[in-house]
Amino acid sequence: MKKDELIKIAKNFSIDGEPVKIEKCNSGHINKTYAITYKTKEDEQKKYILQYVNTNVFPNLPELMTNIKKITKYMNQKATEKGENTDRLTITMIDTLDENPNSIYNENWRMEEFIDNTKTYLTTESMEILEEAGKAAGKFQKNLDGFPAEELYEIIPKFHYTPNRVNQLKEALSSKENNNKRKERFELAKDAIDFLTDEKRIGRTNIITNKLQSKEIPLRVTHNDTKLSNILFDKNTDEAVCLIDLDTVMPGALAYDFGEGLRTGITTAKEDEQDVSKIHADINRFEAFTKGFLSEVKDIITEEELEMLPLGVWMMTYENAIRFLADYLNGDIYFSVDKEIENHNLIRARAQMELLKQIEEKGLNVASFGSYLKAFEYGMPPHAGWGVGADRLAMVLTGVENIRETVLFPRDRHRLTP
Repeated sequence: MKKDELIKIAKNFSIDGEPVKIEKCNSGHINKTYAITYKTKEDEQKKYILQYVNTNVFPNLPELMTNIKKITKYMNQKATEKGENTDRLTITMIDTLDENPNSIYNENWRMEEFIDNTKTYLTTESMEILEEAGKAAGKFQKNLDGFPAEELYEIIPKFHYTPNRVNQLKEALSSKENNNKRKERFELAKDAIDFLTDEKRIGRTNIITNKLQSKEIPLRVTHNDTKLSNILFDKNTDEAVCLIDLDTVMPGALAYDFGEGLRTGITTAKEDEQDVSKIHADINRFEAFTKGFLSEVKDIITEEELEMLPLGVWMMTYENAIRFLADYLNGDIYFSVDKEIENHNLIRARAQMELLKQIEEKGLNVASFGSYLKAFEYGMPPHAGWGVGADRLAMVLTGVENIRETVLFPRDRHRLTP
């Protein structure tokens, strides 16, 4: 879309100033996003995010916006009552000049404030940033604890009801239109089809949803897209600021947000990595994210929810592999694909499959975090100290990120001796 057309659209939102600069943001599979800089009457510059929402994916935008407004209002009120700072707590939507109750212009357009002094990561090697990412996902849960999740609209019905995703894949496989038009795709994807329709895997897909239905685990507000690129970090400190992209906020299970965060966080590989030898499920990354997540949800998580967390990682990975494959067989109608990358969605599916294989082989366990959670119940006694060791000096001189790399016999939860 041309710049003058975007400016004309932007002028329909209640902002004091004139748009002077527009840049297209290339991230995201679904919506079209633009960063717009306004010049205020005080001759200052302020940035906003203008977005065209894909109503093929989100057909009921008013309900989606109602969800966003409800939860952001709740978070701000809760923080205010506690005397906490609400700056950069969550996103802020901009009203339209015609006072549309859902802040929507011309059916598809919306605008929100740009959160200053922040950045995002597509991937990271830093365990500290992964821990912060876990904190962001956990803090979102903590801030919305107590909100009646059943009041939210189900924007995409059965979004994380994985048996439904399996059925969608089976429908894509049995479609006569798909088989006639895209026969070659079926042949290319045979390995993926066989892997993802394995009955043992399918048999695990209803465990979390059954526990939600039986109320063995509580229904919570879930973000459902807690990947690293949906987390804002402070530009100066790398501390997590907040989760963005709230379009898929719906009722769900705590394990959904934990699982989706680690699906992208447990490996440094890209989601569409073609060389599967570069995909590694790193247990250290799992532990870093988990530590951050549990530090925020320690007062609200139940024992049953804690047990479900590793399954959440498996399920989100399996589910995304299914979604990519089904979309590939259906002709790439849901996810945006790069036309320069042949069979893009199949590549994405195979990347998720490789990650899934490694998660299954290595196993993920949160039981060892029990003592970590227990420590929060009692706190730590007053203590202090100061010292400079040869190990830390070596860390500084060599430029490594973690002191364990310069300690002769590092201690962690898996190695206490020698």
